[in-house]
Amino acid sequence: MNYLYYEFKTSQVCTVKEDEKKYYTSLSIHSYFNEKCLMNGSSLKGRQEAFIYQMQVKKFIPVVVSISKQEVYFPNKSKKAHDCLWINYANIQNVNYYDNFCRIFFKDGTHLDCEHPKRIQHSLQHIFRYLKKNTPGIPMY
Repeated sequence: MNYLYYEFKTSQVCTVKEDEKKYYTSLSIHSYFNEKCLMNGSSLKGRQEAFIYQMQVKKFIPVVVSISKQEVYFPNKSKKAHDCLWINYANIQNVNYYDNFCRIFFKDGTHLDCEHPKRIQHSLQHIFRYLKKNTPGIPMY
């Protein structure tokens, strides 16, 4: 999937890839991520604490679901924003940065425009360094 978001009206997580949307019932985005993390061996809280400790960041903490699959989700806005999207690092092909926004190109040929290009760039750099530090010997793309 390219990104996901929470639909408060229906209490569902919506995952988006190309023009396809899939819905999963969940109490919150936090619950959804915790379940995904637990299926990969650790809780959401544990994974986020590990990221905070290693990368020394305090805001916009990504969710590391699987290091080996490079499945890491980062928010494009404040987590409290009703329209926050969680972007899947593993499906990013390229990012173009402009003054007021950045365009994220996904491997399936679609793209997403996001505000706060500097913050997105810093998130991607932190994720890259975290994955590199925790998976020596695995090539990074």
